[in-house]
Amino acid sequence: MKSYAKIIFSMLAWGTLPVFVSKIPFSSAEIVMWRIIFGSLFLTAVFMITKSKETDTSCKKPILRLIITGILMGANWVALFESYRCIDVSIATLVYYMAPVIVMVVSVFLFKEHAGFIKICGMAAALAGMFIVTGVNVGGSEPVRGLILSTASAILYASVTLMNKCIKGLSGLEMTLIQLIGAAVVVIPYAIISHDGPWLNLFSEAGLYTVIIGFVHTGIALFFFFSAIQELPAQSVALCSYIDPASALFFAAVFLGESLSPFQIFGAFLILGGAAAGELWGNKLRNSH
Repeated sequence: MKSYAKIIFSMLAWGTLPVFVSKIPFSSAEIVMWRIIFGSLFLTAVFMITKSKETDTSCKKPILRLIITGILMGANWVALFESYRCIDVSIATLVYYMAPVIVMVVSVFLFKEHAGFIKICGMAAALAGMFIVTGVNVGGSEPVRGLILSTASAILYASVTLMNKCIKGLSGLEMTLIQLIGAAVVVIPYAIISHDGPWLNLFSEAGLYTVIIGFVHTGIALFFFFSAIQELPAQSVALCSYIDPASALFFAAVFLGESLSPFQIFGAFLILGGAAAGELWGNKLRNSH
């Protein structure tokens, strides 16, 4: 139960992320920069406390690959946060959660994974749902730009997931720390170069929200998530992961006043239900053979 509590906390925290981002009137790159800094500080402290020995030298080869995935992860966060400013958070979230479907499709060709009937149906349902959701009014000030950014963030997140599938020999905490370093290599210089106007005052209300995003949404949530996935079955982790987008839709409706049309709600059901069915029952059916 403690492991389930940890992963549910992480998913609910990430579901509130768009609400906090909407309260910070600074560039997405700057928000991500502080997220990386505070998240790295927390996870480094956890690593120093919980790790009794250095990583085995035989595991140093994937570090360059992790740096690259970190760069992609940083770009993913910037694109996603920027999409929140262009279209409704609920739409951006649903498009972003096409990432599992992208992973499923690419895995068929890249890792030669078997695509069973249920998985194919799940992919088709999710794709149909995306066309339904984005084909109606998506709201926001720049709908086209927002859809491009949220789609780019989904592709980047899928790329990170696929590259991480090939990395062995490191714990989730170690992988995340190295990837945060990779994200910092690109995001921090970009945030400094592109900065315009006053810097974020960490003692202001916006600064408080930024600190919360760094420590709670990045540091604590990632630590809880990685400690939970080591103790729970993969199917349980996959199922719990859909608490994130479901709660994001709920929090966007409650705190941001957003709503989906009945047609878009049907599309949301197809996206989340199709991705979950393909990931859960498709893999379960494959493993039973």
